[in-house]
Amino acid sequence: MRISLFTLVFLLIASFSFAQSSFYALSLFLNSEYTDNLFLTNTDKTDDIISVFGASFAANRATKISSMDLSYSLSRSYYWNREGSDSFRHNLSFDYDRSLSKHLNFSWKNIYYRTEEPIEPSTLVFEERRGERRPYYRINSSLDTSYEYYKNSFVRFGLSLNYLQNESPLTEDSRSYTEFVSLSRDFVKYFIESRFSATQREFEQTPSVQTWSAEASGGYKIAHNKKVSLKFSIDRTQDKSPTGEDYWVYSSDVTYSWNPTRKDSYHFSLGYFVKKGDDKGKDSDGITFSLDYSRKFRLTTFSISGSGGYRYRYVEAENTGFTKYYLISADISRKLSRRTSVSSSFSYRWEDDLRGVRNTYVFSAAIAHQITKKISGSISYSFRKVSADYSQDEYTVNTVFLSFSYRFWQAKHLPWNL
Repeated sequence: MRISLFTLVFLLIASFSFAQSSFYALSLFLNSEYTDNLFLTNTDKTDDIISVFGASFAANRATKISSMDLSYSLSRSYYWNREGSDSFRHNLSFDYDRSLSKHLNFSWKNIYYRTEEPIEPSTLVFEERRGERRPYYRINSSLDTSYEYYKNSFVRFGLSLNYLQNESPLTEDSRSYTEFVSLSRDFVKYFIESRFSATQREFEQTPSVQTWSAEASGGYKIAHNKKVSLKFSIDRTQDKSPTGEDYWVYSSDVTYSWNPTRKDSYHFSLGYFVKKGDDKGKDSDGITFSLDYSRKFRLTTFSISGSGGYRYRYVEAENTGFTKYYLISADISRKLSRRTSVSSSFSYRWEDDLRGVRNTYVFSAAIAHQITKKISGSISYSFRKVSADYSQDEYTVNTVFLSFSYRFWQAKHLPWNL
């Protein structure tokens, strides 16, 4: 899987020899991190300093019918007080979009990383890894094809893969596959959409879990940049384990979105869900919501986002089943001068699963400075605290991060195209 992914990416790079616009850059970076809780434990904390040295490559190319964004970094981490934890890190992001015809479009998105960090780079993964720092790698890949059969009306279908492999023999590997198809129709002032998806979750040692989902939505365009919609959905989950729970989830929500300017956007939805389980589980219900607000001023950018409801959850690859959750986060950044900026963020997450209730608080602050045209640096601090019904899940960690980057080459053409 890793070989085929890298091969396809670099074949695509080589094939885009001529583009209407392009940008390439090579950089070296050096990071140092101090943590007072290396293994995220609630007792017997271990502190350490981790230094990371590496190189990165970034590319962006666009034509009339396609666009490509690629970033890749290779680095080596060194632990000052912990022998045997040093590791190579890889981080790849690749997005490719192409118009196959006037009405047919294709999109391919990939994320790959290998690291030993306890908190994963992907913001879609909530859980941290505790007790050890062993390497693992994750691949997220998705394909999406859309066909415009009528003005602003589309047929879409696609699939996605999430693959997790751990080098620790004590942790399960996992895979999940999702396929979907959707149909939308635009009636100038009104719009409707239906969608069906199927997901298969497979674990290394425990039985698989399957989920089917169907949803229908419709809405009204109040103005060209303002709309309101109503959605209904039904989920069916089946756990192949003899002790696993099968259940239905019924949900509905109302969504309002508004883009008053190019710099500002508002999105809010509110709804309700009901879970009906078999005799192996219990019924549940709750509020669903999503929030996305951003505002840009001359020197300051502020955003707040959140979501809540239910999701299927696993810790690393351990199946923990149906989970109620609520998440809220806020970010603010300000440009102090032409070369200096500051930023800060806060997030809170509440979860309720098979192990009980768990609360996670995260705060961070950073200052970044462009030292020269090619050299930049930053220093940041973060605080993370987890409180839970299950005491073994609790911990507190403080981290200070110092980073320097040197962009030694950038160009609009690759060397062999000059």
